[in-house]
Amino acid sequence: MQKTTISNVKSAEFQTANLNEFFEPGKEHKRSFEYQKSAVSNPFTAGAGKLSVCFYTLQPGKANYPYHYHLGSEEVFYIISGSGTLKTPDGEKAVSEGDVIVMPANESGAHMLINTSNAPLVYLDVDTVDLTAPEAAVYPDSGKIMIWKNDLRRAFKLSDEANYLEGE
Repeated sequence: MQKTTISNVKSAEFQTANLNEFFEPGKEHKRSFEYQKSAVSNPFTAGAGKLSVCFYTLQPGKANYPYHYHLGSEEVFYIISGSGTLKTPDGEKAVSEGDVIVMPANESGAHMLINTSNAPLVYLDVDTVDLTAPEAAVYPDSGKIMIWKNDLRRAFKLSDEANYLEGE
């Protein structure tokens, strides 16, 4: 059964993630995707509900994830402290403490948050999660789609489309 959770960003335990090193160790990339994350509510844990709630910290010059949008999950960011730039389909937008950003689960919700300041950017990220279905995110800049469910996680180029009955 899900229980009420109270968490404070000031006392949260953060884990560092470096996506560049995780996916392609030692390779140079256009941007550094590195962050500190503290999960308040993880729907992949038994009894945790349907919301993913996390505190993130982006150090200066870092981004959270490549520019993407989800096909199943909606996201809300609340900027707790700091400032940065949010890349959107409508261009880059300045964001700062107190801003609330709502991203729908479609291409108009495409986003990438970048800390363009000289101080840490701290934000709350709340995502809807449907544990009964796989999730997918589209990466418009690189022409990829990533699909995941449980331990299965695969990325494909959108240009590699196959006929549904090919090989059948």
